[in-house]
Amino acid sequence: MGRLGTMSSQNIIHLEDASVRKVLGGTLKDIFNSSNVGAKNFRFSVGYFDPKEGLQVHIHPESEEVYYVLSGIGVVYLGKERKEIPIKPQMAIYIPSGMPHGVTNTGKEKLLVAFFVTPGKDKVIIP
Repeated sequence: MGRLGTMSSQNIIHLEDASVRKVLGGTLKDIFNSSNVGAKNFRFSVGYFDPKEGLQVHIHPESEEVYYVLSGIGVVYLGKERKEIPIKPQMAIYIPSGMPHGVTNTGKEKLLVAFFVTPGKDKVIIP
């Protein structure tokens, strides 16, 4: 049998302990990335958006992304035409590389969205 890798405390992160940053008009908590766990092929974060807050439309030229709605309601904007997709908990949206996308909280409570970006190394472009 092959040897299993060892787990360290940095491999387990509670949301309340995650580092917070403001980006593209919204608040993100970085869960796993190259800086904190040495992730080589993905970036995982959770967006915390107050009503009317979100992420402005942007593009990842080389990375694919998945949005997974944890709580709250909002709108995701997709494509050059910025098609509005209503979102609610337990919805997932796949965003291919190069597609403009963004999100806005349209509700009265916080909107929490998990973001999984792979490979997650490219720079973000604002169209």
